[in-house]
Amino acid sequence: MNWGLPISICLVFTAALGAAEPKLWSLERLQKPAAPAVSEWGRTPVDGFITAKLQAANLLPQREADRHTLIRRLTLGLTGLPPTVAEMEQFVGDAKPGAYERLVDRLLAKPAFGERWGRHWLDVVRFGESSGELTVNDDKPRSNAWRFRDAVIRALNEDVPFDQFVRFHFVPDEKNKELGQFIHLGTRLQDNANPNDKQFHRLDDMVATTGVAFLGVSFGCARCHDHPVDPMSTEEYYQLTAMFWDQVKETPKAKRKTIPLEIKEPRVLGKGSWRSPKQTVQPGFLKVLNRKEDTEWLHGKNELAALSNWLTDPEQGAGELLARVIVNRLWHHHFGQGLVRTPNDFGNLGTRPTHPQLLDYLARRLIEGGWRLKPIHRLMVTSAVYRQAGTADTAPLKVDAENTLLWHWRPNRLEAEAIRDSLLAAAGVLNPDLYGPSISIGHARQQVRDEPNSWRRSIYLQAHRSAKHPTLSLFDPPDYSQSVGARTTGATPNGALFALNAPLVWDLAGHLARRVQSEAGEEPAAQVKRLYRLTLSRPPRAEELKIGLQLLGAETPEALRYYCHLILGLNEMIYVN
Repeated sequence: MNWGLPISICLVFTAALGAAEPKLWSLERLQKPAAPAVSEWGRTPVDGFITAKLQAANLLPQREADRHTLIRRLTLGLTGLPPTVAEMEQFVGDAKPGAYERLVDRLLAKPAFGERWGRHWLDVVRFGESSGELTVNDDKPRSNAWRFRDAVIRALNEDVPFDQFVRFHFVPDEKNKELGQFIHLGTRLQDNANPNDKQFHRLDDMVATTGVAFLGVSFGCARCHDHPVDPMSTEEYYQLTAMFWDQVKETPKAKRKTIPLEIKEPRVLGKGSWRSPKQTVQPGFLKVLNRKEDTEWLHGKNELAALSNWLTDPEQGAGELLARVIVNRLWHHHFGQGLVRTPNDFGNLGTRPTHPQLLDYLARRLIEGGWRLKPIHRLMVTSAVYRQAGTADTAPLKVDAENTLLWHWRPNRLEAEAIRDSLLAAAGVLNPDLYGPSISIGHARQQVRDEPNSWRRSIYLQAHRSAKHPTLSLFDPPDYSQSVGARTTGATPNGALFALNAPLVWDLAGHLARRVQSEAGEEPAAQVKRLYRLTLSRPPRAEELKIGLQLLGAETPEALRYYCHLILGLNEMIYVN
């Protein structure tokens, strides 16, 4: 039987941590913190919480970054693309008060916002477009999986209230019907044809993903035994499987043999195995999050509707935890690390929040604001803490080396999709078309090249579970088989080799050279300045201009292309400074 990674992790920690704690910080009711007074440095209530912690540690925040840095940071953060030269000139030249806030509003209204933040959500819900079978011939793309991706992008662009967005994952309306694919996005059991094993693999995927994606709770760790570290029993786990019971219809066959399904109704399984059935169970929820009986949600409703209402009920159900988890996910992507640094684990194995009152303030603002996410984005990115500069001062590192108190801006590497999209955008070849069927990336035995017919936003590349995209695979793409709350975004030798040698980068350098020549003319200084604005969203410094002129003065007709290739390979292309 394929137990999967989460179960093995739980077993490791069982002996070490003993019985679960009866209550977690994340399961407590939301506080109602008053925002601390905002200092002269601050701009939004967020800054009051940040400065209070900084003052307690005798640290000072940094000044505001310059406008070129801000527009690049903000545009990449909200849309996943660099700003255009026109956008940059508009913002830098806007001398009226509120220029930054107007820029924020323009970016939140762009369709690219949904593409950027849709990709983040696809990580969380383990979006993949193939079944994940070990046998390549069986790991075929699902023909309509892309419709789920498009539904996510549309919903985020329309700012569908997040509680309703969550409910649509279980009981969608006609307009959002494709969000209902969420339940079935997971993998099929690998290298095992037994329908009983398949049945419980799928049920575990549904329950486990629901727990980590929406609540940051590892439901899957209670499959074989009471949760070793968090307050959840095995019986509660199987009550949750009962919610999804009618969604799993396995054929009682294994290749040419008939193998009957042994478990006909929801039951507790001894050690997680269908071979050891125990008592039957009724649908139910996690008791530590309930403030009324399960039947109050279940009465007169189907199981999935009841589950969706429980998840989003901030008064009597899990809604307050849902709000904490999603505002932390937003903070994580804006700042490079969450207020809770383990976005998928709000349990005892996760980290405690660095700013618990700020977390609760944001969660309460979300709920009281009708669960709209765009105002929370706006609150975060208009804050002084988001707008501050980096620093070369190393003294504060002795107090806060990890920057958990946010005393400066720490550069963050872009994700794989944003790196590829930025390269295509700078070269002027990115196809901006929205929506539609995914672009094939081949399969495990047949890799495709990253060629012009595929030069759309990377979110539209097929999320195939056994094939690797030649570009995205070099920059730590997510594991499409399980929920991913935080990606690895470190520097790797593969990334450096890609910048130096990849055919794609050389192709794009040629396109970029022709673009620079077309837009700046033949004068070398104008070419250097245009190149920097197109790629790094800023003018060159004096030393950079001097170096650029020297390189363009080389006696070769390819000098501009070589120079463009060099700039595309700079670290600054893939880091948000």
